[in-house]
Amino acid sequence: MLAQAVKRGQEQGFDIVLACFIVCAGLHTNFSLMEELIACKKAVGKVIPGAHNEILLVLDGNTGLNMLPQAREFNEVVGITGFILTKLDGSARGGCVVSVVDELGIPVKFVGVGEGLEDLQPFDAEAFANAIFP
Repeated sequence: MLAQAVKRGQEQGFDIVLACFIVCAGLHTNFSLMEELIACKKAVGKVIPGAHNEILLVLDGNTGLNMLPQAREFNEVVGITGFILTKLDGSARGGCVVSVVDELGIPVKFVGVGEGLEDLQPFDAEAFANAIFP
């Protein structure tokens, strides 16, 4: 189905096709679901070989140190290109993402500070550091 969506986007002249694979926490421990992610990446690669694939992993700011093993597993399987750090509108500060970025060398690209579309904002490292260390 993903390959069909990419083909259709290509036929209709779209520059970008968005595909979302949404699951709950714990996916990184489920082998069959991780295999499905690999299959999705391969399907897109067959339709458009060499195409740039932006693979973003959404990390919950409340997760704490568990985000590091999650990020490691996903990166090993599909090659993450960036993170979206969410739930920064409450008491969560998301400070554990610093260790994730440091270890994996993958940037945070967006932060979620609410529930609306307008609450997904480009990541500002200076503002983030000031929020963690007021």
